[in-house]
Amino acid sequence: MTIDEAVAQCDRVKPNQYPKSEKIRWLSQLDGTIQKEILDYYEAGEFAGYGEDTPGETELLAPEPYTGIYEAYLSAQVDFHNGEFSRYQNSAQLYNTILSALAAWFRRTRMPLQENSIRCQF
Repeated sequence: MTIDEAVAQCDRVKPNQYPKSEKIRWLSQLDGTIQKEILDYYEAGEFAGYGEDTPGETELLAPEPYTGIYEAYLSAQVDFHNGEFSRYQNSAQLYNTILSALAAWFRRTRMPLQENSIRCQF
């Protein structure tokens, strides 16, 4: 899924007043979390974040079938900033469920980097 696809999907399923630049910032926060909390353990990489100048065709980090995490996270952010806290709780729960499934998939399908394996022995 690309940045433009995630933003368009959010706007389609949850119409909102937030600018694209804000949604890109939220996507950057999410992919920063995915990079730091999951990917860094399994593969070397750098995540510099997304900004308004990042091309809309940029692929986001979560692979299929876990791309629903972007809709859930953007929905949660919209709900939170609108003060719709019961909706936020539902969106956040869906986000957390998909994030947990993504992390579990990485644990099942990838070997940790050697430096992480050594560190985990202590």
